[in-house]
Amino acid sequence: MVENLFEQNLLWAVLAAVCWLFAARGARRLATRPHSRALRRRARLGLVLLVTALLTLTVRAALGVALAAETDWWGATDFLLLAVAPQVIVGAVVAWLSVPAYWRLTGWDRAARRSGGPGSGAGPGGPGTGDGTADGIADGARKPTEPDRAPAAAARPHTTDPAPMPAPARLAAPSGRGTAALTRTGRPTTTDPVPTPTSEAGTTAGIEAEGATPTSSASGLAGPADRGTAALTKTEPPTTTEAGTEGAAPAPAGPTGEGAATLTETGPPTAEVGSAAQGDVQGAPTPVTRSAAADPRLVVPVRVGGVAVGLGALFTLHPPAPPYTAFLVLEMTLLALAASGLVLVQQRRRVAVGAPGWRPASRGRRLVRSLAVVTCGALLIAGGYGLAARESRLPDRMATAHHHAYDTGGGPGPGAAPARSVTDLTGPSTGAADRRFTLTAGTRTVRLASGETVDALTFNGVLPGPELRVGIGELVEVTLINQNVTDGVTVHWHGVDVPNAEDGVAGVTQDAVRPGGRHVYRFRANRTGTFWYHAHQQSSTAVARGLFGALVVTDAARQPAPSDGVDRTVVAHAWSVGDTRGGGSAVRGSGGALSGRNGLGGDLRTAFGDDTGEQRERVAAGTPVRLRLVNADNCPRTYALTGTSFQVAAIDGNEVSAPTDLDGTLLRVAGGGRYDLTFRQPRGAVRLTVTGDANAGAGSQGFEGCGEDGAYGTHGTRESPSLILAPDTASEAPAADTGAPLFDPLHYGTATGPRPLTPDDGGFDRDFRMVLGNSVGFYDGAPMMLWTVNNAVYPDIPSLLVGEGDLVRVTFLNRSLDDHPMHLHGHRMLVLSRDGERADGSPWWTDTLNVAPGERYEIAFRADNPGVWADHCHNLDHARDGMVLHLAYDGVSSPYETGASTGNTPE
Repeated sequence: MVENLFEQNLLWAVLAAVCWLFAARGARRLATRPHSRALRRRARLGLVLLVTALLTLTVRAALGVALAAETDWWGATDFLLLAVAPQVIVGAVVAWLSVPAYWRLTGWDRAARRSGGPGSGAGPGGPGTGDGTADGIADGARKPTEPDRAPAAAARPHTTDPAPMPAPARLAAPSGRGTAALTRTGRPTTTDPVPTPTSEAGTTAGIEAEGATPTSSASGLAGPADRGTAALTKTEPPTTTEAGTEGAAPAPAGPTGEGAATLTETGPPTAEVGSAAQGDVQGAPTPVTRSAAADPRLVVPVRVGGVAVGLGALFTLHPPAPPYTAFLVLEMTLLALAASGLVLVQQRRRVAVGAPGWRPASRGRRLVRSLAVVTCGALLIAGGYGLAARESRLPDRMATAHHHAYDTGGGPGPGAAPARSVTDLTGPSTGAADRRFTLTAGTRTVRLASGETVDALTFNGVLPGPELRVGIGELVEVTLINQNVTDGVTVHWHGVDVPNAEDGVAGVTQDAVRPGGRHVYRFRANRTGTFWYHAHQQSSTAVARGLFGALVVTDAARQPAPSDGVDRTVVAHAWSVGDTRGGGSAVRGSGGALSGRNGLGGDLRTAFGDDTGEQRERVAAGTPVRLRLVNADNCPRTYALTGTSFQVAAIDGNEVSAPTDLDGTLLRVAGGGRYDLTFRQPRGAVRLTVTGDANAGAGSQGFEGCGEDGAYGTHGTRESPSLILAPDTASEAPAADTGAPLFDPLHYGTATGPRPLTPDDGGFDRDFRMVLGNSVGFYDGAPMMLWTVNNAVYPDIPSLLVGEGDLVRVTFLNRSLDDHPMHLHGHRMLVLSRDGERADGSPWWTDTLNVAPGERYEIAFRADNPGVWADHCHNLDHARDGMVLHLAYDGVSSPYETGASTGNTPE
């Protein structure tokens, strides 16, 4: 639900911005229409567009409120404050001022009066008759200053042709506060300039039509219910009228009015010599109408609305990092300045277009002006693009004291604990190691067991790297040698709570090992389980190419020896096989279309270990079997185990309490996560296979990344890897049911004893909230879809500050378009709830929690392993693009640096 609401917020933010852009442009150009009919048509079109824009704004606001309600409000604070609230305020002003002003210019109200509505004064010859009247000028539309008009009784004489002019015929208006007269003359006249009158209230009611010119009477111009007269002269070929010649007698006052309105029809058109209304003879709007169309109350709110909606779209597509108060003040200040400036500009524009003789700019001048605007806009965009790209570049050197900002989670600030260095937080430096291993990193081309070739990075020349199996409590020593990996290499022990200096993160806990160099890791294996190790120097590429392997910690007292059962580790990974030059399809890196490329090319094929096909093993019936599933990729991978019932014995190396039997259940393992499955081999065959994998093939090309609207990858016609265990290797296991229910750890197993990490009456010592989101912007100089934490990317995400011994709660909300397997180094996390539903099964401990789009998790952990710890999305493409922060213990610092010039690039 949250994912859909987030998508709709993005969509409607852009749609609203487009609608308001056109509405603002139309409002500004309304007064420049060349003809009265064109102005009315544009006013009607503009009104429809404005109503549509207000509707989009309403939907946008409703979606923001719905998102806030779905995420307990805090997940949509930025949308509500920066995108919704200012737009709603401006939209209300537009509905109050601009919509009525548009309506008065459309002529639709006069159409209603012509239809004979009560009190409309409609009738033959009455106000508002004739096609093209414009007697609904906006209230407050002031006309240019006019000289005092002479009384109608003292009309100047005029000269006519020798032929006598027929007496005018008058038609009295049937209703209204004045009378309306229609005067028809045999031959048209040309009158001297007559100023346009105003009403006593300062408002104007005029009548416009193509081929019609307003005149005046002694009482002044008035609408059907105003004081004064309105005259419309329709003329044929012009005659000359001079002063002193008696014109048409003024119409007598109506029975209920205080003036008269006359309509004079004279055949072929006349022209008012020197009059500003001369253009109206050709159908041009009068200065009064243009002035009304340029009224700041009509134009300015719409244009400010365009600015507000544009800023709202910007803040939706590229949300700022919290806190939001400063951004809200800045946005409201910008809107106030924009409104003030636009009012001043529009007042001057209104005076200009309302002046007699004003004409729209020529086509050439408009073209030059448009080119200038486009050029300036292009320069601004190019300049902004360059500035944003430059400002986003990561420093060449950046100290790991990049804790320039802390999120204290409601706890005390830094400075209370004594100072310590990461280099002091090492494993045992003395004593003989119980297990010694050497991992040699190198570059080579490897042929998989299934026949495909991979241009790989390897540990000890094999894919994946060798499995390291140790016993509980043993002291482990691993020597890393970099044979020829140009970019350097480290080893991170994923899920193992090693001392901080042994964590293997380049630029945070050590420097990357350069070609020809070596580094020794020493730690004690204090907890049993299935773990894995991988490079943490340029890990998005190094892991994809093969620098990883399984690490298993066993307890002989609790688990059967290999002679008593089968203990098999199944490492799944999508290898880049083939070559784009040889016909392979260039696909995005394993992590979805929004995750960028990992630079591998070729086709991504999932394998169990080094085999993309089917593997068979003989297992005697009744043998206990433990399958350790390791997902060594970015996206969740869905497995099916058919042919037997089974139990999920462990999650991420943590034993499940009182697991129950499952049958026909799919298992979705997070990127970087592990599940241990246990069962007794039946008489028939058992098949382990992958049913959904967004890491491989076409599955990694979906627009929404790993999730693909919940599909999590399909193989199409490609063969999925499978492992078949059977007493008889010729036996066939049943096919997987892809529609089977999905395993849910939230309610699996049974809790024994009190719930762990339960706070006392004082609650949690630290409480953090992390919104995992999307943003459109730049990272390290490149434009891309950003993966953000609280609307920020590394190194601008504040570090989570804790003190040793603190009980910490973290809430994850995924408001983005992809899955995020959140991995906290050096600690285990206990899942408390998902989407508000409390975890009530066996305590669900994890170190890599997949947060799918729209999901909200609460987790807790005890801060019991001091250091500076990476806390990042284990979709390593996301981490590479900035979805990284740190868990920083008060007083602990690191001497290491990251950046291009240091050679340390951890992600």
